[in-house]
Amino acid sequence: MANTEIRAAFRVFYREKSYAFINLAGLTLSVVCCLILGLYLRSELTYEQHNEKYKQIYRVAHAFTHSGPPDRMALTQIPLGTMLKENYPEILDYVRFIQPYNNVLIRANDNARYWRTIYGTDKNVFDMFTHEIVYGDPKTALNEPDSIAISESFAKYYFGNSNPMGKIIKTEAEGVVSALPRKVTLVFRDLPENTHLKYHALYHWVDPPNVNRLLYNARSFTYLLMPENYNMDSFKAISDSFFERFFKDNPRMAHSTWECWLQPLTDVHLHSDLIYDLPTGNIYYVYGFLSVAVFILLVACINYVNLAIARAAKRAKEIGMRKILGVSRSRLMTYFFGEAAIFTIIALAAGTVITAVLLKLTPLNSLFNRELSLSITNDPRILLALLVLGLVITLLSGFYPAFYLSSISPMTALADNRKSKNSGFHLRELLVFVQVTVSIIVIACTLIMAQQMFFISHMPMGFDKNNRVIIDLHGLDVIEKYKLLKNELLKNSSILGVSAISEMILSEQLVPGDQGMVDNAEGVMEATSFSYLEVEENLVNVMGMELIEGRNFDKKFITDIGTSFVVNETLVKARGWDNALGKRIQLGRMTGKIIGVVKDFHFKPIHTPVEPLVMWQFSDKVNYQGIPDEQRDMIRRSMIVHIANSNVQKTLYFLSEKFQEFDPRHPFEYEFLDHSIEKLYMSQERLMKMAGIFSGICIFISCLGLYGLSSFSTEQRSKEIGIRKVLGASSLQIITLLARKTMWLVMAGALVATIIAWYAIGEWLESFAYRVAINPTAFLLSIIIVLGLAFLTIAAQSFKTAQKNPSLSLHHE
Repeated sequence: MANTEIRAAFRVFYREKSYAFINLAGLTLSVVCCLILGLYLRSELTYEQHNEKYKQIYRVAHAFTHSGPPDRMALTQIPLGTMLKENYPEILDYVRFIQPYNNVLIRANDNARYWRTIYGTDKNVFDMFTHEIVYGDPKTALNEPDSIAISESFAKYYFGNSNPMGKIIKTEAEGVVSALPRKVTLVFRDLPENTHLKYHALYHWVDPPNVNRLLYNARSFTYLLMPENYNMDSFKAISDSFFERFFKDNPRMAHSTWECWLQPLTDVHLHSDLIYDLPTGNIYYVYGFLSVAVFILLVACINYVNLAIARAAKRAKEIGMRKILGVSRSRLMTYFFGEAAIFTIIALAAGTVITAVLLKLTPLNSLFNRELSLSITNDPRILLALLVLGLVITLLSGFYPAFYLSSISPMTALADNRKSKNSGFHLRELLVFVQVTVSIIVIACTLIMAQQMFFISHMPMGFDKNNRVIIDLHGLDVIEKYKLLKNELLKNSSILGVSAISEMILSEQLVPGDQGMVDNAEGVMEATSFSYLEVEENLVNVMGMELIEGRNFDKKFITDIGTSFVVNETLVKARGWDNALGKRIQLGRMTGKIIGVVKDFHFKPIHTPVEPLVMWQFSDKVNYQGIPDEQRDMIRRSMIVHIANSNVQKTLYFLSEKFQEFDPRHPFEYEFLDHSIEKLYMSQERLMKMAGIFSGICIFISCLGLYGLSSFSTEQRSKEIGIRKVLGASSLQIITLLARKTMWLVMAGALVATIIAWYAIGEWLESFAYRVAINPTAFLLSIIIVLGLAFLTIAAQSFKTAQKNPSLSLHHE
């Protein structure tokens, strides 16, 4: 576009400031939203792509099927990777990440801290997975049994900025982590946020003797390196063969089946629905935020097109004169595209600056729970994305105005512009209809999502979560003194109850499961799978659970220990029992009968349904003498302390003092049960807040366009308004007249929006085990909100015209 035409475009902007402001505001906001959401979506959709071999790496998942539905698990058997590699030559390599049972206490330089993100692994881990190395040689880092590789932040915590190579750290035995000094042999950069398997330390894993006995112990995340362009369907033959060779003839697998399959590394984050898995994302949030970004961009471009069409009447004479002076239609189209490009360039520049400021000065990163960065110099792909975004905006917003305005006949435009007033009318209605439909969809989906999250965060857990303090008991030295510690704690009047449990419910460490023999409805023992917990006899009372059949454990009955079980409702229903009391359960060497049924409570994250659960009582008479020190430290329990609602800080200080007295080896750490449960919903609540913010922006841009559109409409109809005023029409009647067409568009859009939103939100709700029914009230409220905002937006502009002296309107040119 020539310099004279650029100057002409800027003169138009200067003369019509409200038009320029509305378009720039809408386009700039859309750019900001697209950039922020684009950065988040890029992070979500590029999980694991920092690994150079990510296209060849697959995670192994497996399923046991007993009498009920299959147990689909992310954790696999410890020897599985080794056995697959040894028996099937198409598998190029494997790496296992063996998960600790509990947090690992690590000491170095007089610092002590518990870490969850510690894994045992194979020495070739740095060959298969890509790491940015700070110190050390990745090829030899984990060759020695006492070696450990640590992250940069792990190293800084213990050793500051000094080189930690060769330094010794001490680990206390935590499940599969051996209690021995380890030498730092490698330091790697902290892993990027967009990886599902996050760790701060990797130690050399040594298979125990007869490791194949662990073929029923699912404690490892197993990854395979397969040939390029591997056909995953062919892995089924390997799975079937493995079952025939290693599982089928084992008595433990009677009436059971086993299978395994591959998950592409890049699919784990958004496309995995397995139990015993690490935290994963939700593909529906990706779809949702992508839709919001498209909607916002579409609404802003619709504003531009609508306002350009509305301005056609004012610009008809200008266009007619240009054509008479010899300007071709193609050059006029170039001019109007150039005008859209100028708007886009300004919006891109302003949007980029605003986005950078928002990411730096506002809590956007914490809401998304990751570091989003708009660094064009460090990432040229962002510049390319900006150019593509600018091209899309220019084409979407400039195409129809350029095509329509350049087609106006010069003689018609100069003779009578009434045709110009009516031209494009139907398209303008269609575009407003699209805006309204999009707005209703966005509001309705946001309301139902908020309703679902409120339902999830307030649904009954099956126990009382308030004022319960969770404290881990580390090792037999403390567990052997548990009764003494409990008696000391109960002397404090602010402590209302104390109990213990083998695995804390709803914690990062999932409640374990196994296969056992259970009576069926006919009284015949058959194999089934269930989760299990070892508990103190008063757990049901301390946790405020409800016993609905039979009785609780009672320390007066010695036979309760080892021969009595309390089960949950789900197990009773799964077995088809009319009366659960007296039914037999066999788990390993332990055999007994059911004495009670507890009302279902959530012991795993609530995105999964409650599963069958068996509980039995701790034994006080276990002889721990002769157990090696490293095994003594492996035994863990969790203590649950019910405290009064008053003097909380004083009570916590009392707990701290008593634990330091009974367990001086370990730092005192605690967590309130309700806080740990809140953390389960934290990521979804953050995303819900962001959805609400962007939905509001979408509605604001729509209202901005309606305001601009109504201003042109009232200006064009000023004589009609003046005549109606002379004939006695009130301001309200005139406002209603001007808004009526938009109100009908809202009603028409409501029908289409309801159908689309109902289907979309229904798909999202399917990802929850417990969900609300879709409430038509949300759609009604959305329609009322859009109807009200549209009416108020038009009324705000129309009121000034309606109040104007009719004589001035009748002289309007």
